[in-house]
Amino acid sequence: MKNVYNFKQATPHAPSCDLPLNISTISFTLVMQLSADRVWMLPYHCDRWGHDHPISVVIFSDSDADSMKEKVMLQGCSAQQLTVQTVKKSKYDPKGTDYPVNILRNLALSVVKTSHVVYVDVDFWPASNLYSTLSQMKVKGRFTSDPYLAVVIPAFQMNRQCQEMKDCREASIPIMPVDKASLFALLKTRNAAFFDYRNYGGHSSTKYHTWKDQEAGAFVEPCIRSNRYEPYLAIRYCSDLPPFQEGFTGYGKNKMTWVMQLRRRGYLFSQLGGTFLIHYPHMHSKSRKEFDKRPNLTDADVLKESTPDESEHPLNLHKKSKDYLQDETKQGRLQKENKQDFHQENMKKGSHQESTKQQSNQIIKTKQKFVKSSSNNTKWSSQQKQNKKTKIHNSRQLSEEKAKEKKVKSVNPLKANKRAQVDLLFIKFRKWLDESIKDESRTQMCSNAQDDDQKLVVSS
Repeated sequence: MKNVYNFKQATPHAPSCDLPLNISTISFTLVMQLSADRVWMLPYHCDRWGHDHPISVVIFSDSDADSMKEKVMLQGCSAQQLTVQTVKKSKYDPKGTDYPVNILRNLALSVVKTSHVVYVDVDFWPASNLYSTLSQMKVKGRFTSDPYLAVVIPAFQMNRQCQEMKDCREASIPIMPVDKASLFALLKTRNAAFFDYRNYGGHSSTKYHTWKDQEAGAFVEPCIRSNRYEPYLAIRYCSDLPPFQEGFTGYGKNKMTWVMQLRRRGYLFSQLGGTFLIHYPHMHSKSRKEFDKRPNLTDADVLKESTPDESEHPLNLHKKSKDYLQDETKQGRLQKENKQDFHQENMKKGSHQESTKQQSNQIIKTKQKFVKSSSNNTKWSSQQKQNKKTKIHNSRQLSEEKAKEKKVKSVNPLKANKRAQVDLLFIKFRKWLDESIKDESRTQMCSNAQDDDQKLVVSS
């Protein structure tokens, strides 16, 4: 099994970042990863990006790469410019809930031949002028002068165009904006918005209000409002570029950790004017649904005690508290038995004050009853003993089953809850980042930056 804590600093197989560039050698590859059910989107990327410009995609499918490429070519993509690789779904995610997103991203990057890449997810479609805007002389000039320039491409989202909970392509595709004018038309009617505007951290650092008046090819440098910032970037593909950390799978923190590492490594974030990405309003994936499952109150209490340190693992703490409760129960039972014995002793002392005659009569009656029913009592006593043994056995069995049930419940929050799993991995990653990479940030946090630890379901 792969070590999810084996974080990487660089991309050693890529060209050196020290190699000099000039404007004529700068070009861009559109890089994407996708699941097989979204292959239908690729022809729209080919049209918008341009059939003469390279695209590298990795498809998560058990089908072979050649058959997948042929399928996309039949819909209009160029055989010369399109590179397709596949990763087997049956190997990495047979249940469909733990999509290996960063493995796919790194694989798509590994075959790039151009100086720079534009990384997007397949559900973010480029404006039709994205390549031409990046190719402006003044934009290429910025890339030439700074190998650690990370160009932010503002992302927007379009509203769902049908009431039913389904993918309504026939209504959505025709109005997907291709340029600034068509985007503004949707914004004015509130059919589009800044991407993920309900999630303050995700894209809020992008200066959307500045962008609407920003000239094509002009740059604006933002500050970072949240460590959860995860813009889509145009960036140089070279050996110092951090890879996507492959321990992050499925939904959650798989791209924001890459952006955090870029910033700490010294990449300068600069927002590009005049172009954009638009998100297609699809249904939530299985990975997203799995991530959205929050721990219940009991699980959350366990999780808040957790740290990445195994010696302080919440399951160990839970075990200690369970043993303590068992000891308390035993003590209570002993105290109760002692009280019963004490009460019986007092009753015996009181009986000495009765008359001798009453005692004699009672003894005679008792003997008579005993003689009459001795055989029946012997049978009843034997039955009582057997019933008592059965009761004790059943009680022990029930206790063992309950103990197993509690153990399963205490393990599930960390091992089965995806959000908790991701947050624990993120805490490990952040510690590694602080200890392993010198802080050379050129893009600073905003003065009103958000405290992102409040969003974690485990304590840091």
